[in-house]
Amino acid sequence: MPQNFVIRFVSVLAFVLVLAALVIHFLFSGETTVVLWIFTFPIILAVPILISVFLAKDQELGVSVHE
Repeated sequence: MPQNFVIRFVSVLAFVLVLAALVIHFLFSGETTVVLWIFTFPIILAVPILISVFLAKDQELGVSVHE
């Protein structure tokens, strides 16, 4: 995989993970934290994937463009 794509994915993943951790830690009680982590885990993974794919260029992904 191209380096720019991986760096973008990891940086967005880290940002979303830290944001979710702070929100869950400070806004919810101790009994609901495990349930919230289970429910937000697909969102935590989906957001970086979608952002990285939408922002990727053909050159980054190695896609040949026939013009």
